[in-house]
Amino acid sequence: MVKPEPLLTSVLWAARLALSGATIAWMALIFYLSSLSQAEVSQPLESPVISWLGVLRSYAAHIVLYGVLASLAQASLWAWKPDYRIRWALAAAAFSALYGISDEYHQSLVGRSGSIADVIVNVFGATVAVAGLWLVRPWCRRITKRLNRSLPHDSTG
Repeated sequence: MVKPEPLLTSVLWAARLALSGATIAWMALIFYLSSLSQAEVSQPLESPVISWLGVLRSYAAHIVLYGVLASLAQASLWAWKPDYRIRWALAAAAFSALYGISDEYHQSLVGRSGSIADVIVNVFGATVAVAGLWLVRPWCRRITKRLNRSLPHDSTG
């Protein structure tokens, strides 16, 4: 049995753990933002850079937050199981949507109002992000194949 190169194996594990950790950290950020009062969470959205969006600022923030969450979740799933099947994309979107529902419930517990419209926007952001990553799937697949070729494998199966 041929052992894989330790450095490359370490890099793969580090990438897997980094993506999983980034996903958890992003979830923690969303949880923290949900814990803030309405005034505290709205303050950064008053920036001149995004103030031109008007009433759409909150929706844009939800799309970005849950788009990034779904992207990180999908990349993490692909890092652990790089077969790039549609089920992993659907799992990442569903996971992000469920987290969005729990986030809206959490907001209702801390004195803010949870909204069905926000849940819909969260699902939209997650779905668009996952679809975008699905479009770059062939590029990801080529990278995975190159990495697999550079790793020695056991020829006995």
